[in-house]
Amino acid sequence: MYSQVQNFIIEDKTIDFAKQFEKLSTALFNLLDTPVKSTHHIGGTKHFNYPTEPILDILVGVNNLHDITSLDEKRLNYAGFYRLHHPYKKKVVMAQFNNLIDLKQTARLHIIQKDSPLYDDYLLTTKYLENNPSIAQAFGEDKQNLANHTPIIRAYENQKQHLFSKLLKQLPIE
Repeated sequence: MYSQVQNFIIEDKTIDFAKQFEKLSTALFNLLDTPVKSTHHIGGTKHFNYPTEPILDILVGVNNLHDITSLDEKRLNYAGFYRLHHPYKKKVVMAQFNNLIDLKQTARLHIIQKDSPLYDDYLLTTKYLENNPSIAQAFGEDKQNLANHTPIIRAYENQKQHLFSKLLKQLPIE
């Protein structure tokens, strides 16, 4: 797998992320016996309020994580998605790659139990960053700083999780 953080982008010049989201979302709902209950376009490519990697992030809601076995990794493999075997807490992550040589991620599925605190956190942070440009800009600067000082993707992803945890603590209580 490509081991470096990809160069950040600030706009959607060549990839239509919204269109790609619709296409992948439709494919997920059309899988035979799919346990997929919801899909949401999340992350920086949804709104471009901050610089981000050119990776489409999709939140996939299932009734429970055990349903992922019925989602059948083989069917997702045929759709070009492969499971990332990194120890994630309460979620499964699968990625689509540009090709099987470079292995640069182009899309990620964050498969999480629907209506769980983690699922809700993903939706809340996406909405918060989308609707608060000044917060998003500060978050983007932190993320860019992190990428500059932590170029190895695994370490970057771990540190980025801390940025999201910090952001969650800033969210206004509804």
